[in-house]
Amino acid sequence: MGMKLYYAPGACSFASHIALEEVGRPYDTQRLNLAEGDQRKPEYLALNPRGRVPTLVVDGHARTENVGIMTYLAGGYPQAKVWPADTWHQAMAVSTMAWLSNTVHPSYGHLIRAARYVDDAAAQEAVKAKARTMYGDYLKEIDTLLAGKKWAIGNHFTVVDGYLLVFYRWGNRNGYPVKQLPSYSALMDRVLARPAVKKVMADEGITLE
Repeated sequence: MGMKLYYAPGACSFASHIALEEVGRPYDTQRLNLAEGDQRKPEYLALNPRGRVPTLVVDGHARTENVGIMTYLAGGYPQAKVWPADTWHQAMAVSTMAWLSNTVHPSYGHLIRAARYVDDAAAQEAVKAKARTMYGDYLKEIDTLLAGKKWAIGNHFTVVDGYLLVFYRWGNRNGYPVKQLPSYSALMDRVLARPAVKKVMADEGITLE
């Protein structure tokens, strides 16, 4: 089975890249430069008409969206043990990933790309200010949700933990005091120590900073 991941370094596709490495299946990658508009080129739009990352192509069939890709990878390769075994925790994993995708991620999008949402310059600054507060509040909420836990879901690493690294890293790079969030930071230390995560970060050429 041939698999190829289209990603951009440090983008949300980082989560799917980690999941792909964790399941241990052979795969290829294609790096996209979002600043240069690679995601809007015809050859990529033929795979993903939304012009976003990630896209995972499996035997010629494209799958998009982190939640879908990570559910497929983790659930489809149970031997990797990066997906909960019972349906209750599976539901928790999907619910958490949906919240990260549908709520936390958009708040960051409003912070760094306010021009997507409003045209007026003053309105853009207002959007950024509100988004900065919202994103910080979500980071604190994640910290609260992780209190007393070694891993986000159940009693072992899952793809949800890798997904949480995306938002922690974005927060760190944008001046949020994420390292002062004790439960979130402790989880991220464990995630960052994983060989698969180290390899993906090296391959993408990124660091926590």
